[in-house]
Amino acid sequence: MSTKGYPDYGAESHSTQCKALCLKIIQVLVRVLLFSIVATCAVLSKLSLISLVSRLNKTIDDIHRASDSEATLHNRAAGFFWQLLFIILIPQFVTFFRTLLFGVCGKQSRLFPWPTPKAIVVGAVASVFEVVAMTTVVFYVLPRLHSIVAILALGGVFGAQAILDCLEWCPCCVRKGYHKVHNTNGNINFNEKEDQTNCLTEDCAEGRSGAWNKFSRIIAMFLQFVSVILLNIYASLLQSGPKDQFLVGCAMTLSLLSLSVVWSSKVQQESQKMAKMTQSSNVTHIRSANTNEKNQKPNVINEKEPILPTARFKANFINAILRIILYPFISYVIFRYVFTNGSIDPWCLHQSCSLSKSFQWKGQELTIFLIQILSSFFGYTFMWISCTMVLHRWGLALPLYLCTPISFAVCAIFQAHQDSSSFYFSKAYSDPVALGVAVVAGAMLWIGQILTMGVFVWKKKNLILAKDAAMFLTPCYDGVFLEQHTMLNRKVERREMWHETITPTFVDNNDESRPRTIFICSTMYMEDREEMRRLLSSIYQLACHCKEKKNDDHFESHIFLDSGANVTELTYFALQLFSLFEETLHVDALHLESKAFQRINTPYGIQLSWEVAEAMPIYVHLKDSAKVKKKKRWSQVMYMNYVLNFRVKENIRNLRNWGVQGERQRATAPYNKESRMDDDNTFILTTDADIQFTPESATVLLDILDSDPQVGAVCARTHPQGSGPLYWYQVFDYAIGHWFQKSAEDILGTVLCCPGCFSVFRCNALRSVLDTYSTEVTSASEFLTKDMGEDRWLCTLLVENGWKLKYCAISENYTNCPETFNEFFKQRRRWISSTIANLSLLITQASRFTKQNENVSIIFVLFQGILVFSTAISPATVILVIASGFSSAFIVSHSSILAIIIILSFLSIAYGIFCLYGNHLHQLDMAKFASVLFAITMGVVFVGNFKNLLYDFITFGKHYLPCSINATSEMCTSQNKAEFLFPITFPNMYLVLFTVLFISSGLFHLNEFSCLFYGVWYFLALPSGYLILLIYSIANLDDRSWGTREGSTGALQGGGFEKIKCLLLNVWQKAQSCFKLGVQKQNTVEENKQPAPSYDAATALSDYTDGREQQPLADFTDEAVSTKYSNVVNEAAFRLTVKLREWLNNNDILPEYAEILEQHGYFNLSFIAGLNIEDFEAMGLKDRGHVLRLERCAQKLAPFNFAIDQTCLGLCDVGTWLNSLELQGYQQLFEAAGYKTRDDMENLKGLKRMDLQKMGIYKRAHLQRLLEGISKLTYLTEDEMRVHQTRSMLEKVPDTDNNDECLYWAEMLDVGKPLRPLAASFKSESELKKGMRSLRNISLVLLLLINMTWIILLYTLQFPKLQKFNLPTKAFEILFLAVYGFIVTVQFCTMIVHRGFTLIHYLAHIDSKLSM
Repeated sequence: MSTKGYPDYGAESHSTQCKALCLKIIQVLVRVLLFSIVATCAVLSKLSLISLVSRLNKTIDDIHRASDSEATLHNRAAGFFWQLLFIILIPQFVTFFRTLLFGVCGKQSRLFPWPTPKAIVVGAVASVFEVVAMTTVVFYVLPRLHSIVAILALGGVFGAQAILDCLEWCPCCVRKGYHKVHNTNGNINFNEKEDQTNCLTEDCAEGRSGAWNKFSRIIAMFLQFVSVILLNIYASLLQSGPKDQFLVGCAMTLSLLSLSVVWSSKVQQESQKMAKMTQSSNVTHIRSANTNEKNQKPNVINEKEPILPTARFKANFINAILRIILYPFISYVIFRYVFTNGSIDPWCLHQSCSLSKSFQWKGQELTIFLIQILSSFFGYTFMWISCTMVLHRWGLALPLYLCTPISFAVCAIFQAHQDSSSFYFSKAYSDPVALGVAVVAGAMLWIGQILTMGVFVWKKKNLILAKDAAMFLTPCYDGVFLEQHTMLNRKVERREMWHETITPTFVDNNDESRPRTIFICSTMYMEDREEMRRLLSSIYQLACHCKEKKNDDHFESHIFLDSGANVTELTYFALQLFSLFEETLHVDALHLESKAFQRINTPYGIQLSWEVAEAMPIYVHLKDSAKVKKKKRWSQVMYMNYVLNFRVKENIRNLRNWGVQGERQRATAPYNKESRMDDDNTFILTTDADIQFTPESATVLLDILDSDPQVGAVCARTHPQGSGPLYWYQVFDYAIGHWFQKSAEDILGTVLCCPGCFSVFRCNALRSVLDTYSTEVTSASEFLTKDMGEDRWLCTLLVENGWKLKYCAISENYTNCPETFNEFFKQRRRWISSTIANLSLLITQASRFTKQNENVSIIFVLFQGILVFSTAISPATVILVIASGFSSAFIVSHSSILAIIIILSFLSIAYGIFCLYGNHLHQLDMAKFASVLFAITMGVVFVGNFKNLLYDFITFGKHYLPCSINATSEMCTSQNKAEFLFPITFPNMYLVLFTVLFISSGLFHLNEFSCLFYGVWYFLALPSGYLILLIYSIANLDDRSWGTREGSTGALQGGGFEKIKCLLLNVWQKAQSCFKLGVQKQNTVEENKQPAPSYDAATALSDYTDGREQQPLADFTDEAVSTKYSNVVNEAAFRLTVKLREWLNNNDILPEYAEILEQHGYFNLSFIAGLNIEDFEAMGLKDRGHVLRLERCAQKLAPFNFAIDQTCLGLCDVGTWLNSLELQGYQQLFEAAGYKTRDDMENLKGLKRMDLQKMGIYKRAHLQRLLEGISKLTYLTEDEMRVHQTRSMLEKVPDTDNNDECLYWAEMLDVGKPLRPLAASFKSESELKKGMRSLRNISLVLLLLINMTWIILLYTLQFPKLQKFNLPTKAFEILFLAVYGFIVTVQFCTMIVHRGFTLIHYLAHIDSKLSM
């Protein structure tokens, strides 16, 4: 672990080896456990079924032997009939309800089409044959067979499938069919050259194994039919009459053959063919049609037709209804008129028989019946789980292989101990010849079963967390033929299996037939060295992972650095990033002779590229703010366009041949280049610049995207890192946010925000929303949704366009969290406003969202509405919690409680008013002070609630009146009036409920259980997070600044307090200037004679102070410019870059301002960048409208970055230093003052503003630049030396031509394009700010009204006086507890369900990771 608690993923240690050993043990245990469970369930299902039919046969024999018909035996036989019928019907009911909920009545039913009329007829006929055959086997064949023979005979349902396999065998047809399958299901179209290569490959495979494959299929078919003949011979040897011999043999043969035909893959596919879906019912056209809805531009990358779902749900829904109707009648006919020859009526239609007595099951009969039902259901469930975990060999194939032999052995053992066993089986046969024939036939059936389906079941692979449609033909199971039906129901492509390849529609994650391309896109701005190091280290680990696995997945890393370039120069943060390459990526950033390194001057700035670990290229895009829009959203728009419209196409041409010096070739197995790079298998992994993650965290996110084409994005579990009280608060806040909120959204509908810090997006999903995401802000509400929370708005657009977003808890990443109070409040201000704005959009447009997205339901929207309402009333809730805590801690009256509520309410309102007119720093200072006071108050509340809770438990069940918000002091002291109340007060019940839920949630997250310890601090900080922060966020809705890593830029810094402050400051500056000018004119001669600068107390107020937020510097008039300055200073030397007048003209700003700005030294844009309102007003620009426009344009400019040469002592002389500051015109002044050589640079550290003025430097901009440069002078550190060396080397690198990329970016930055930085019109800017102020005022009023109403309503309903109106005094407490308790309970239940899926995914990932 690092010093701040970050996990060191690159270090190999003993703990890493122990972890690998533990994972290996877990892998073995999971495989053994799955095999044991499935094998046990399959064996119990089969043995319990055979035991029931044996008991039925024994009962019938007892009835025939009895002299007169006994009612008890008849009722017992009827009871066995109903048990066997329920064994057949229960799986049908499961299928019925499953298809009804998910395929017919569910919201996603729009995705599933109805079958064609022909498919309905085929399914109906197959259902009739299945019902007749199944009832014949259960009620006639199995009871007549010996128990061991019956176990073996169940394997005779593979004959039809064996015939189909033999008929499909033709080498020429296989080759054509192979390509046909790929063209229809996998959407792969080989070109002519690759087609020839594939044919040669297949011919080789056919020559090696074709003969054996053909022979094995023939053997399987032969064994199936020979064994059926042997079973007929066995039936002829039965000790029964000739009629029974013939009927049993024919019934067994026809029934097994009928079931084999009905369950064959051909019949199942024919019965599920879908009808053509209408455009209105096809919701997937939004995601798959690859056509932009607004501009109707076709997707040039992915031109394949939409892949529509099958009719498996609706077809099986119809078939399940038909079978449920037919089974009772057909069973009745066969049982009564065929098996018992009319002697037993299981329906008890005669008056002498009682149907109720047939259901009086007890003892072993009931136990065996329940064992059969439960073992069949859980056996199928765990087989399904095994397939989703890609452990089908251990949880499906191997148990089903051994089920028949194990059942055979157990049955033989039970027969030897018939009296002591719970299961009853028919007694051992006296004719060993007949039994031997049957055993041989059963063995042949088992071998044929393995050859027919066992090979395919063993080889078949699907994606991790694959959908049921990708694993099984039908969404049902069979309780009688559990083993055989599951094998036949397994979805496989046999022709591809014989060639040891896999159909691209359902491929393994590591299969090369459909490789994936993942672009890692990271946004940077002003991150420090440690943050950059963590991201680069994670990228290197991922590159090494790709190199070790040697799969065909292609990763690329793209870093987009805002303000990383200034024309053709690299800024400090860009150099800092490159100086870390050798340390983190093990790439020598200074080894520039390699062909793997490229530098391109692009229309947006500069692009540099390297290759990491000979496995992953990394591209660094340095944005010039003067050429392309800055901020995170536009960086996202930039890389989305770049990936979707350029890199995907470029990769199609170059992906095979890239690497160090062009030596590494990626051409492995033949693949199609057009299909490889479609949007469905191309993804973007978005990261922030301070993220640290593991390769496994990235790959597990892809599992979910691969398993479900409806998923557009997946987010991970983010852990905050840092130190201090703010870090403690965020640890618990992040934990409950992911445990409850993310899990609930994932299960109930869709995740509403996949943060850009670490999430994977499907390119097909991004293409559908990119045009809308690239639009400008036109209203106040759009500003909150678009610019304040770009990640949440992107996800809102994805949900609106029909995509589902998921949360993957096993993917973890670590990010820096704010550690200072100001930064935390500014960050949460953006998050709160954007969250409420996007949720309001979802709620107000619920009809459109529910119509376009099958995952969004009205219930889901209502749930989100309740959460928004609970957020809105959080200030009132905090106030009431504090008042309730005081009433618990101290015996106070209702009037005192009311006084506390009123005081807290007025303090909250006062803080809101202060936020409207106060300075931001003052607002935050006030919030700090209030947070400390509230934390102390919450400590008192905690003590009071704990005391009250302890009192409740001590007096549990006794007559008492608790001292709470419901009780006055008189009530608490009057013991004689005590009455029996609820054993615990509702506030304490609420506290206990949350405590229990949080601890239980921690037990479900054992690796994160330590997060609960921070819950105490979270409780103390509740007022700060839910009262002060919410008021601060709403009151600053008009603040357009980002809040972190920048100053306040966009908000109106003003109100009453700010105006008064500016006025007093200007008066002081003018008086100070006049005083200094008078002194200068009287003492000019003395000043020129002084050899060294002198200091006095009068200059103390004007001394430069280094800080993030500087006050406007004092101005000086032209009269202050001395003759020495005009004779020595070369003003032309300051005009080296873009002219000021040209910039003013491009931004439609009054040209007369140029003269004023130039008088103060603002000759070029580097001096203007970052100026605010106060700076322009201090220069005499009073027209507020133009000042606001100047400020907005100045904030868009790239800030001046001090290079190493400008900040490190000993690297250059004074002249070079001034030249780097763009102030080379003052070189003679500094030389005249004695500052010239490198050694003199250290003497500059003592200069103050007055010293520079005495030297003859008066211009405002130059003073500010010089003072800031002097303040940054320091001695060179080791890291800064690397930055300096990197800069020196990169300056020598020649540019590389890339006409295609430059042409693309030139087109993207053309006039009218979203990425082009354009100056907004004054009218629209004014309207936007006016709209934001109006929205802020309305929001504040609504917040006030909602919370005051909530407080009044809650407090009013607490008065005992309302009892005269027959209104309980605790009515609202009960309602409050019910609403909030319901929300938390729902989130807790969904969390449990999500943890179950997470466990499956985790175990599957462990097995996949260790198996590779």
